[in-house]
Amino acid sequence: MLRRLLSVLMLWLAAAPTVAFSAAAERPSELNYEMTTYYLVLLYRGPKSTGEATPETQKIQDAHMANIRQMADAGKLIMAGPMGDDSKLRGIFVLRAGSLQEAQALADADPAVKAGRLVPEVHPWYTAKNIRVFPNSEAAAASSTLKDTERPQAEEEVRAVEVRRFKAMTEQDTAALDRILSDDLSYTHSSAQVDNKAQFISSIRSGELKYASIVPSDLKVRFHSSAAVVTGRAAIRAEVRGQPMTMELRFTDTYAFQDGRWQMVAWESTRMPNP
Repeated sequence: MLRRLLSVLMLWLAAAPTVAFSAAAERPSELNYEMTTYYLVLLYRGPKSTGEATPETQKIQDAHMANIRQMADAGKLIMAGPMGDDSKLRGIFVLRAGSLQEAQALADADPAVKAGRLVPEVHPWYTAKNIRVFPNSEAAAASSTLKDTERPQAEEEVRAVEVRRFKAMTEQDTAALDRILSDDLSYTHSSAQVDNKAQFISSIRSGELKYASIVPSDLKVRFHSSAAVVTGRAAIRAEVRGQPMTMELRFTDTYAFQDGRWQMVAWESTRMPNP
């Protein structure tokens, strides 16, 4: 089973550069892409796994699912799912972690693993960062377009991330901002100053930019393929280099669905005139 699963993943990986190169033949700027290491966790049936359903096993399963959601919210989980047969291999995680030790610790912390119902086996997996492989452009467009039934849930997710981002800004939670903001962020302030991700987070961490409160209103979310465009207003109280400021903004920001979660890739705001 392990050999078969790894063979499928290696075939996927072997196809990825081919697809990327083929696309780059039409658009040369897309030839360069970044490689990175994820961690593949194979979850095998544990010594305390039984086919019996009891209140205790349901409690463990609920905790297992809650842990999956928590890892996803923290930006650590890329993908998770059960196997479709009744083999010893019960499911997989694909994790984003700084080291094999961190990935192992994340796997060991799962409630089903702690209970002995699953046994994790962790492997480093080297592949293209954020890459998505499709057989042709039509399939890519179909896959990246949200179905009508998916839009309400996606809109709720984007709104929730937007609220978490504003909260992280007022609480100077740079770890949360690092997860929410895309690495290629372009952040255009109402002053027309443009920051990248590192600059924006640094200004908040240093206290150069302090947000006392951010009150959003009139939020609207629209989807274009795999991107979400958010428009709205925000009443802001802040300090910029020690100088207090109060303003009302109209803003537009854009989220992209990448690495299994919504990340903000662009922000632009305009200060509204005083009434």
